Amino acid sequence: MYTLQLTSRDRATLIRSRFFARLPPSTVEDVLKSASVSEYEERDVLFRQDENVDDVFFVLSGLVRLCRMGKDGREADVALFPEGEMFAETAMFLRQRATASAVAAERSVTIRLNGGRLQQLAATDHEVAQALIEHLCYRGKMTEDLLAEDRLLTATQRVANFILSQCPKDSASFSFRLPFQKHVLAGKLGVAPEALSRAFSTLRQSGVMVRGRLIEIHDRPALERF
Repeated sequence: MYTLQLTSRDRATLIRSRFFARLPPSTVEDVLKSASVSEYEERDVLFRQDENVDDVFFVLSGLVRLCRMGKDGREADVALFPEGEMFAETAMFLRQRATASAVAAERSVTIRLNGGRLQQLAATDHEVAQALIEHLCYRGKMTEDLLAEDRLLTATQRVANFILSQCPKDSASFSFRLPFQKHVLAGKLGVAPEALSRAFSTLRQSGVMVRGRLIEIHDRPALERF
C-alpha cells in the first residue's frame, strides 16, 4: 500500500459518483477533510472480515472485491466495486465490524473517508443523509438482483447475460475484452472457475468464442435465446 495525494482527476471521479454528485461543493470539501488516498497492488487486502473498520472507502481507479469467508473456510465474492463506487458504509452502522473482506482485484487507488465524520454530517445535514439513503437503497437493489440471478438462472445463463450486457443492442455480432481476469468474473457471477469454463464451452453452440480475455459473439439472437 502506498499513500498518495488527491489529484484533480480523483476529484472529478468523486464529483461524478452517485453519492457525491448530489452534494454541494462545500459539503464535498467537508466530507473530504481528513480523507487519505492509498494505492494497492493486486491481491492486497484493504481490510478483513470482522475487523474494526472506522472508514468508508471509495474506488478512484481499479477494482476491489468484497468477499466473505464461510465457517468451512470457503470464500465467496459478494460484490465487485469498480471506479466510482463507495463501500464499507455498512460498518458505520454495524458497530464498525466489517461484514466481509475487501481485496484489490487489480492495482487500485482508493480514498478513505472518515466514517465518524460522515455520520455526524448525516445527522445534521439532510443532503448528506439523503445521499447515504439513496446509496444504501442502490446497494440493496444490487443485492436483490444478485440473489434473484442466483435463484433463477443457471451458471451458463448468468454468463450469457453478462456477455449481452457488454454489447450494443443493435449488433448481431461483436467482440469485447473482459475488463478483468476470468477468476474475478467467476466471483462476480457467483460461479466456480470450472463452472465458468463449462459455461463458455456450452455457449460455443450459440456462437460465442473465447480467446484469453477476448470474447467474440457471432450470433447474438442465438445467445439471447439461450
